[in-house]
Amino acid sequence: MQVSAFIPIKKYSHSKGRLASILSEQQRSDLSKAMATQTIKALTHSNICDSITLVTNDPHLIIEGASTFFTRASLNQALNEAIACNDSNNPILIMHADLPRINERDLDNLVTSFNKSFISIVPDIDESGTNCLLYDPAMKFNLQFGINSYALFLREFKANDYRWNQHSIESLQYDLDSEDDYFKLKDYVRG
Repeated sequence: MQVSAFIPIKKYSHSKGRLASILSEQQRSDLSKAMATQTIKALTHSNICDSITLVTNDPHLIIEGASTFFTRASLNQALNEAIACNDSNNPILIMHADLPRINERDLDNLVTSFNKSFISIVPDIDESGTNCLLYDPAMKFNLQFGINSYALFLREFKANDYRWNQHSIESLQYDLDSEDDYFKLKDYVRG
């Protein structure tokens, strides 16, 4: 089975503001670029994707192996716009680009375990945010990415009578958002 992947990526120079006290703007930009490149490489090498779309506010963003959907919309609206332009009936994978431990084996396992009657959700390690969603495009619900997205997604699924599977896949749960994350995960960033 193959999926249509959508990866939201902010303009690199505007990324990782929470690391401003320990990294310069250029270092944050370089880090964001390295992680995005690493994520796209992992998706490409896993062979799970029929397409990879970068959903971005940067009209100049190009990463080999992916197409670019430019928008000035907010995160959830931007993803909805990009997904609406997708003409595939393959499952939709939405994944953040700041997952330094991402690997092909775990991506394969996520897709192999997919059941189209369920939404697959991978929360961050604290079960606060949402790092990955995998679902059948026939399922319609409001995207809830942002602060406390995991709880908001579960509430959204319940409101729509959708069933879900939570996946505890460490390589997809550890995102790089805080100074503490940076010191734990920086050595995994390969770019």
